[in-house]
Amino acid sequence: MKILASKFLYPKDLPNLENVLTPFKNTSIQLSFFQRTDFLLIDHKKIKEVCNFLNIGIPTVHAPTVDVFHQDFLQILGRIKEVYDIEVISIHPQKGESNEAMKKFEEYAKAIEDLGITLAYENFPSYVSKRKWINLPAEMHSKFNLLFLALTFDTSHLDEPADCIEEFDKVSEKVAVVHLSDASQGKEHLPLGMGCVPYKKFLNHLQAKDFSGCVVIEYMEEFESKLIEDTKELAVEFK
Repeated sequence: MKILASKFLYPKDLPNLENVLTPFKNTSIQLSFFQRTDFLLIDHKKIKEVCNFLNIGIPTVHAPTVDVFHQDFLQILGRIKEVYDIEVISIHPQKGESNEAMKKFEEYAKAIEDLGITLAYENFPSYVSKRKWINLPAEMHSKFNLLFLALTFDTSHLDEPADCIEEFDKVSEKVAVVHLSDASQGKEHLPLGMGCVPYKKFLNHLQAKDFSGCVVIEYMEEFESKLIEDTKELAVEFK
């Protein structure tokens, strides 16, 4: 497995991109985007050039708020593949109906396979079920029968984050990316050690299972310095 940091970029970051990314110099990141409209405005070639200059690896990208129902879906996937040349894209499920989503995937299957990418859908807790066409790891495990569909297993988004090892084992064969952070009293994406997630035991478990995907340390933006520190330490400890 490869341990990397999550880094969101926004249009406002572009004028000072080198300064924004310098703290991540000589590391690897999951480059992440938020709004679909912002993604389309960003100069992605500039981002890639600055990352190359700073020796920042980008093994995987987190797509913006786009899904199989949107007319820009294939365009955005294609742009990510073209510029960043990665194989795994994490993505949030959006509002919709699950059977219609699966029909769309069958319609787009050849185009997605031709791109050579895996779409790793991120899990969310039970209470968001009305806002997502799919949200629970078990649902993804049972419905994702197309080879390019996988999971981004997010510990903070589990109904019971403390049970992350048991929950991971139920769906492990379809997990391509792990989002690792802590959770406490309803707060998500806290630094590891601030909540109930047994993160070192979980990382040891991933190693023992020969998990070959990316483990992305993902904190709220206010904890970025701690994010970089923890990512570097864990990358050495669990290399």
